[in-house]
Amino acid sequence: FVCSLAVVVVPILDYLSGKKLLTRQTIGALFAVAGVGFLELDGFSASGVADMASGGPVLSSGDLFTLVQPLAFGIGFWRMEHYMRKFPTGAMKMTGSQLSTVAVSSIACFLATSGLGELPELSQFMQWMTDPSIMFAVAWTGLITTALTVYMETLALKTLSAAETTMLFSTEPIFGGICASAMLGESFGVGGLAGAAMVLSGCLYSNMGIVKKDEEDLI
Repeated sequence: FVCSLAVVVVPILDYLSGKKLLTRQTIGALFAVAGVGFLELDGFSASGVADMASGGPVLSSGDLFTLVQPLAFGIGFWRMEHYMRKFPTGAMKMTGSQLSTVAVSSIACFLATSGLGELPELSQFMQWMTDPSIMFAVAWTGLITTALTVYMETLALKTLSAAETTMLFSTEPIFGGICASAMLGESFGVGGLAGAAMVLSGCLYSNMGIVKKDEEDLI
């Protein structure tokens, strides 16, 4: 659900670039930020309060890295909207540039944190390459949920604004939560459910009126 915060990052970027920030966008951002707080602390659960009382860390380093995601996604959608309006037929090229950047960055990150010593042996690599379940997972995540998804997102920005796109993108955690519940048996506490509702409410409220404005423009 943290990635849903991208929906409030785009209006902030619009404001910083000279566009007017509407009241509903400010209220939506506050709702989403408060919701993330409930999600991360699980509604200030007893264990979370105990951690704070004992001076222990409430947010792990993984939580902090996760909070970078909505900022990166928001900036990405914001800039892609600009370039898709400038180059409306360049969706495939822009998709390729995005995927190439991710691939190079991932390799660089791996080498910086692990080094060549962590590379698998050739026999292990060949075992993975001949495992149908592993190859299916690689193909699905690489071609469908990454390449195809990025291409469709980029193509959508030809006609949709970045704010509209991130509003649609905010529904992703709903499907992720449903899959996690059905396949992994995961569940939220009361605070987590309240936080999730606040995040999605803030995301939707911050973008209320966009469709109505578009309809008025057409009239």
